[in-house]
Amino acid sequence: MCGITGIIDWKNTLSNTERQSTVLSMNQAIFHRGPDAAGEFSHQYASLAMRRLSIIDEAGGDQPIFNETRDICVFFNGEIYNFLSLKKSLEKKGHQFATHSDTEVLVHLYEEYGKAMLEKLQGMFAFCIYDLKKNQFLLARDRFGEKPLYYHFQNGMFSFSSEIQSLLENKQIERKLNHDALPYYFRTSLVPEPITLLKNVQSLPAGHFIFMTKNYFKEEAYFIPNYDKKIFLKSEPEAIEYITPFLEKAVERQMVSDVPIGAFLSGGIDSSSVVALLQKQSNQKIKTFNVRFEDQAFDESAIAKKVAEHCETDHHEIFIPNLDFDESIFWKIVDHVGLPFRDTSAIPSFLVSQEISKQVKVALSGDGGDELFGGYDLFQWYQKMIGLKRVPRPILSLVNQSLAVAQHTPILNNISFFRKIKRGVNTSMADLDEIPIALNEMFSTTQMKNISGNDFYNNAFTNENYSLLKNYPQGFEDWSPLRKIMYYRLQHTLPSNMLIKVDRMSMANSLEVRAPFLDAELFEASVQLPDNLLVKDGVGKYLLRKIMQPHLPKAVFEHPKMGFSIPLYKYQNKVFKQLAQRLLFDENPLPNLIPKVELEKIYQKGISLKKDTATESVFQSAHQLWMMMMLFGWVERFNIKE
Repeated sequence: MCGITGIIDWKNTLSNTERQSTVLSMNQAIFHRGPDAAGEFSHQYASLAMRRLSIIDEAGGDQPIFNETRDICVFFNGEIYNFLSLKKSLEKKGHQFATHSDTEVLVHLYEEYGKAMLEKLQGMFAFCIYDLKKNQFLLARDRFGEKPLYYHFQNGMFSFSSEIQSLLENKQIERKLNHDALPYYFRTSLVPEPITLLKNVQSLPAGHFIFMTKNYFKEEAYFIPNYDKKIFLKSEPEAIEYITPFLEKAVERQMVSDVPIGAFLSGGIDSSSVVALLQKQSNQKIKTFNVRFEDQAFDESAIAKKVAEHCETDHHEIFIPNLDFDESIFWKIVDHVGLPFRDTSAIPSFLVSQEISKQVKVALSGDGGDELFGGYDLFQWYQKMIGLKRVPRPILSLVNQSLAVAQHTPILNNISFFRKIKRGVNTSMADLDEIPIALNEMFSTTQMKNISGNDFYNNAFTNENYSLLKNYPQGFEDWSPLRKIMYYRLQHTLPSNMLIKVDRMSMANSLEVRAPFLDAELFEASVQLPDNLLVKDGVGKYLLRKIMQPHLPKAVFEHPKMGFSIPLYKYQNKVFKQLAQRLLFDENPLPNLIPKVELEKIYQKGISLKKDTATESVFQSAHQLWMMMMLFGWVERFNIKE
């Protein structure tokens, strides 16, 4: 596990000395991703570097790693879980290995298969392979986007890095706001790959690779999630028998390590399943870690403790009090994400990673369980919206108008469920491909028009300009509604939010986090599950629950999904308000971007609303303010120009 960075300067814009010096600065900026060692290599047009967090072959895994003839090298961030089986097959083909690391497998796979090597990899990764003989490069990212790779390519200079702050150490890259990305940020808070809020800075999409020579550049997908396979699993017993070995194997694969492994344990079904299967396959007690929040509404520690006792793990409880907002955590998020980031669960994620990293270098998590096995309430809401589309539109319009009137009656003023129903009916009237976006909406159409002005809205915020959120694969129209919304989550929310949070907050503390649910073979197996074994009688992750019932205490299955979040409205102390006031008003770095009157509305509502009403959500109001703080804080911190 590490961070990688480099510059490939086809036109020699920089001298060799300047290029090497710049790359060393870029590499130093990701020191936290790999404090154990550093590596660098320069040849012809390229200077490449990495920081290493030693997990496998601690003594012999330093990079770059070459093939036998030293004309192919690799810089690698991640873990290849099936490297031992790949190594064995490559040795049978005559390849000779000099180390015991998973990294070396990559150069020999490239020798043998070229870019087709990507289909054989089980793991999380971002890497750059440099073929010195042919003067060509292969860069790639894992199927679901667990490991990051940002790049900038302009005027013959290709720069890349694991993190934005590192990439911008190259002073040739302009720090300009990407106005084309703002509609995505304001509407859903997520900017879909490949674009970012930095002009001309791209995120290599999950499941994609770049092949490059001096006169050729191609970015292409090698993996796109697909649900068009014929489902052969019909009965529950058959599905349990089929899926269980894939689940066990996914955890077993990710146990490969030369250092101790721990696991996150929230008390939810996903992390509890990983812990149970991990301990079952381990010959020693694994360390498990749970966060106990002082605010009991967000505390699952009692259930986590029961799981730990049931599985007989070495359990550690990390106590987080009702925190007073500390401005330093805000800037840590900005620095490590390198872009505005709405998800405030990054705060507890950072704090728990900080504590876990004091005891282990590697921890397994339950991320991806909802995406594979149908766990989010959002999935069921989407299906209800689709169901409402069968109601004639005139009737829906009449209901919507009636709800709008009733919404303002005093008797309903504080009923948040009523607000959700109103939003649901309104959302169901949108076009089919708009509904997933609308369900993830942070700012409404009216708010976005006020924020941006009608002219800008009409040019940038119109439905047809959300093309990146509607880029569906062939056959998509034949998928079930459940699979459609699962695809949206897998392709957009997972890589642009969940996995960013996990990677940046853990690596900020030099901790590697692995997600067994994102195992490639487990995903392909999950595609065979019919909808009624994903969600049944209103219960998500139905089959996963059935598989894990013999292995976990009843308490795991008897409480609602809670998530890993904080009540942001309780976090708004004097320091929080002062920071918001400074960034939005007193020292706004882009004072002409959003009308002051609209920022005033966002600030006042975000600060004053402490309880859901029939028309307003505390979560949404507080996070709209957080989004603006993040946007202007990022612009200030990274010196972004409009």
